[in-house]
Amino acid sequence: MRYRNQVNNKLDILENSLRTLEQIVQRQLPVKEYLDTLEKTKLILEDLKGLVSLEPITNDEISR
Repeated sequence: MRYRNQVNNKLDILENSLRTLEQIVQRQLPVKEYLDTLEKTKLILEDLKGLVSLEPITNDEISR
């Protein structure tokens, strides 16, 4: 995987965003803060999808 480090970094950021969302709910913070964090999390997910799509498809994947 050529973009392994970038994918791992984005996954770490995504994991932290999910933790943040949990904390927002637990602390009953404003809904706006939750929605803003959720939007950032969606953008990170899109970045990850883009990185994965750049990876070459292996023969094993093609035959499935």
